[in-house]
Amino acid sequence: MLNDSIRVFLMVVEKKSFSKAAKALFLTQPAVSFQIQMLEEHYSTRLFDRVSRNIILTESGELLYKFATEMNNMQQHLEKDMQELNSTIIGRLRIGASNTIGEYIAPYILGTFKKRHPKVTLSLDVSNSDEIEMAIHGTTLDVGLVEGPPVGKDLESIPFLDDELVVITSPNHPWAKHDSISVFELDKYPFISREKGSGTRAEIEHHLKLAGFSANNLNVMMRLGSTTALKTAVKSGYGFTIVSRWAIKNDLKAGTLAMVKLKEEEFKRRFRIVYHKKKFKTQANEEFLRFLKTEQFF
Repeated sequence: MLNDSIRVFLMVVEKKSFSKAAKALFLTQPAVSFQIQMLEEHYSTRLFDRVSRNIILTESGELLYKFATEMNNMQQHLEKDMQELNSTIIGRLRIGASNTIGEYIAPYILGTFKKRHPKVTLSLDVSNSDEIEMAIHGTTLDVGLVEGPPVGKDLESIPFLDDELVVITSPNHPWAKHDSISVFELDKYPFISREKGSGTRAEIEHHLKLAGFSANNLNVMMRLGSTTALKTAVKSGYGFTIVSRWAIKNDLKAGTLAMVKLKEEEFKRRFRIVYHKKKFKTQANEEFLRFLKTEQFF
């Protein structure tokens, strides 16, 4: 097992912040500071210099980082070889999911995987697609489940689940009485948008452009940070929005939302698995990727 202080040290270096390292490790900031202090006392040296609000490694810190990284890589290889020898999949997986997937799909996927591999510890971070990509790049997350193709280098992307984006309104909205509307009618009523960095927002803008309608023509009333918030605003009568069909199944059954199709084209997309090409994969990581690629979830 990697020493706790070394594990904390590596995360502080990766995050370039004591507070962000604490959040990633589910620790308090004082606990992180204590672990670094223990290392500094053990080696009788300072590991970080604090410059303004930034922290940078000292020469001693650089030396420790070099050996700590090698130790971490050796441990990962050892764990993988041991698991293969014992035919038991164990370990920890850090999964990131963009908002729609994280709220409506990932809990089912992770629950199914956990039943098959009870000795794997799973954690799920839900954020927008851009932030998930950044975390994969920074190796804070092992696997990401996102709503569009990644834009960063060194990332592998594989489709795993089909989706469709649909217009939704409250049951009392004028469009609720129609089976379909034209994309060129979307500027008639207030639109509730996702925030910048959202995979869903990027896909909507892409499909609108293909249909010949600029997203700049939408009458954006507000921008919200989750699909749940969008649905609540729509139910309250503040306007219409466009969301994943996966997110509204129960709402349609309950009659609290209405779905309207677009005449021009269906807004189809595929959810994607994203992971770092160069990062070492544990057996648990490889098994989860195989599980995502081969299983039929719904």
